[in-house]
Amino acid sequence: MDIPTEINSVYWDEEKKSWQYKMINVEEYHGFVECQYCHKPISHNIKTDGEFKVVYVKCGCSRLRGFL
Repeated sequence: MDIPTEINSVYWDEEKKSWQYKMINVEEYHGFVECQYCHKPISHNIKTDGEFKVVYVKCGCSRLRGFL
């Protein structure tokens, strides 16, 4: 997997009661955690805006099950 410079993060918006997306710039990349079913990334460990964060993404099997 190539090191990403941007990640399309998914998060739950409590006001809208729906999943929303936000592009996150990546300063440093420190790996990912894969989905136990489809083996695609489900979260990434990154540094952005000077902070280390875990950002979540839509995994491959979420399209099959209708989640997110």
